[in-house]
Amino acid sequence: MRIRISDMLDNASELIEESSEAGYSVDNDRIKEMVFSEINCMLILNNSKKNGCGKDEEINMRKKALKIMKWIVLALLGVAAVLLVWNFFFRKAEQSKIEAAYGNIVEVDGHSMVVDIKGEDNETTIILLPGWGSASPVLEFLPLAEELSEDFRVTTIEPFGYGLSDRVGTEREISAIVEELHECTQKLGCDQYYLMAHSLSGLYSLYWANAYPQEVRGFIGIDPSVPKQSDEEPFPISVVSLNKLSAYFQKAVNVLGITRLCSVVHPENALYADTSYSYSERELEVFRILSMDFAYSKDIMNEIGHMEDNLESVRDMKFPETVPVLQFVSGDNCELMETWETLHREVITETGRSEVLRLDGGHYLHFERKMEIVEKVKEWVRNVNEGF
Repeated sequence: MRIRISDMLDNASELIEESSEAGYSVDNDRIKEMVFSEINCMLILNNSKKNGCGKDEEINMRKKALKIMKWIVLALLGVAAVLLVWNFFFRKAEQSKIEAAYGNIVEVDGHSMVVDIKGEDNETTIILLPGWGSASPVLEFLPLAEELSEDFRVTTIEPFGYGLSDRVGTEREISAIVEELHECTQKLGCDQYYLMAHSLSGLYSLYWANAYPQEVRGFIGIDPSVPKQSDEEPFPISVVSLNKLSAYFQKAVNVLGITRLCSVVHPENALYADTSYSYSERELEVFRILSMDFAYSKDIMNEIGHMEDNLESVRDMKFPETVPVLQFVSGDNCELMETWETLHREVITETGRSEVLRLDGGHYLHFERKMEIVEKVKEWVRNVNEGF
């Protein structure tokens, strides 16, 4: 039975009045103290019950939320498992589609290295080298190679771990990589050539030109990596760490089959390529499979692990005085790093025929500014050749 506080106060008042009328001695303060003590106890008890109910409700809500989260996680894991199995079987089924899909095989150190040659009848040779992590250097640089092949013999090399070349499982130090690439060119019969490199291969070209200056007629860089570039980091974490995180994320997306799912109808969604170029259906299929199932191999991940050491190996190197240089640098990267253009000038020692050109665009200038690069290369090589 619930007793209202107002009733208790009324009863206490009546008791005081009755005692007074009967002539009894009444301690009013004592009665009031007793009543208010009872009221206080009741309030404490009532609040305690309310708090207990609130805690029970809060606990129940937490249990419901955890249960919902558990089911969501289980559902996501179920979807991931289905995609994983689905992707695994498709990957196995598609492996035969990329066998001998393009290029020629050159045996280097007991392994197969794939090269593609355009404009074989031309006299001047350009050796085209890819940036780090390219899923298929031959297909990535195909639009550029075809344009250049009107005037040059363009040889695109896929280093070990890239494209259709073998995975070798060796340490990818700069000296080993350059020796492998150089051996490939020797077996192709190339003893005089221009090196044309994108991104990380710029470091390899610098090392190469110093190791074999009598063979390298010139260097052409497409926003290439340069010594001391890590001295200025444009992001809170190093560029190397950022590349690693990006690679691991992309590998996870590929393994889970998300890339495959997103590219079923539109194969180009799996590619990082020159969208202005009309790849054949066969080329798109091969490029897609290589991008989904073979990108960021162990050799490529080992290579990025050696990047800091490789940068240190060429820290004080410059191109020999006998090697003229044409550098195309990205305007976006110049805005991101104040020293980007300066660093590309610092590696040049031959100043008579060397040039550094800043082009508006991102890191992949061979996609965005392809024709400007082609026209400039034709003009520049012609002038260099006349000087020999």
